[in-house]
Amino acid sequence: MELKGISITKSPNLEDRVRLSGEVLYDDKGYQPEVYWFDVPDKYGKYLSDSGNPWLACLLPLAATFGEALKISKPVDRALFENAQDLMHIWKRWYPHLKVIPIEAELAEPQHSEVHLKTASLFSGGVDSYFTVLRHNNNSGLVTGINIDDLLCIWGFDIPLKNEDAFFRMRDVLKSAAQHLGKELIDVATNLRETRWLMSGYGPLSHGAALASVGLALEKRYSKILIPGTHAYDNLMPNGSHPLTDPLFSTSNTRIIHDGAGFDRVEKTEFVAKSEIARRSLRVCWESHTDKNCQSCNKCYRTMMTLMLLGALGQCSTFDESNLEMAKIRRIYSKDDNDRSLLGEVQALALQKGRADIARAIERSFKYSKRLGLYLRITRSLSTKRFVWRLSTRLERHLLARSLV
Repeated sequence: MELKGISITKSPNLEDRVRLSGEVLYDDKGYQPEVYWFDVPDKYGKYLSDSGNPWLACLLPLAATFGEALKISKPVDRALFENAQDLMHIWKRWYPHLKVIPIEAELAEPQHSEVHLKTASLFSGGVDSYFTVLRHNNNSGLVTGINIDDLLCIWGFDIPLKNEDAFFRMRDVLKSAAQHLGKELIDVATNLRETRWLMSGYGPLSHGAALASVGLALEKRYSKILIPGTHAYDNLMPNGSHPLTDPLFSTSNTRIIHDGAGFDRVEKTEFVAKSEIARRSLRVCWESHTDKNCQSCNKCYRTMMTLMLLGALGQCSTFDESNLEMAKIRRIYSKDDNDRSLLGEVQALALQKGRADIARAIERSFKYSKRLGLYLRITRSLSTKRFVWRLSTRLERHLLARSLV
């Protein structure tokens, strides 16, 4: 796999944006070359990276997945290059099918600047990202030693690039929230999820790499970039964003920080629910592919239950508490350890708050998930069988129709 033809030009999509792009050539000739890109508003174009650092961050998971050596035509920071070796060995321990691949790039030594660089945090408007921003705010009552200047909002991940109106509605809401918090919102568009890159496995492997690459695309602006974490230290598991791996995307001049792992999702939700700004704009859903919470997926329901148990659901204008139904709780589908862990935190809160009925409904959902998972595995195995393979997709759709996934 080779990255070449890196350039910074006017974006062909929108007039007021600048594009950092690079052409990716694959060793497997069955795949045509693809252009990967990051777009930022004009005023931030001067901060776009002219190094190989953001490209190493975003392409490494894909190269490790397909076992292709990675060649980058721009210099890569020596610290990031060395970190990448450790990163691949961690990934291989988690996922033995991955490869530790050679990286070919000119190494750049640190060039420390006297200019004071800023601190950014990735920001989607969800519980984790709001927790990070509020926790490090001067008015939080907590002394963290970190002051966040910018919030980086990504177009092309939760909301597809084709859904322009939805993204700009979300951006305007988050921009207003950022202004109330004294932060600057910068929206970065990228086509990563419309390329072969998506085959690297966004959730389990490349989530943190993608977030780090967006931050490093603007590395001339930042000395610190915070990635809001998912799991608490006492409940860690292999994941695409992890306190062990995210910091390994750091360079000599830009430190990547995995933030918030000292708190679980329930504790974060309780903290965030105290903020009127967050209650007006909380958006946790990626299933809807819009600026709205669908209120009928696994993640929406976990959040709604937590807010209800904390007595805050009625105060969150982005949710309608009438959509929370006991029968639906029993049909939440937890497909993996990540889902089971986060829903288990809600179950523990329900018991703590004396809501045994909700705890029982969650327990029934775990049993339901176990049965459904078995049926889905059988159904998916049919996709390789003659005569019945056409039924596989239809059966899977039928099995999931009544589930909250």
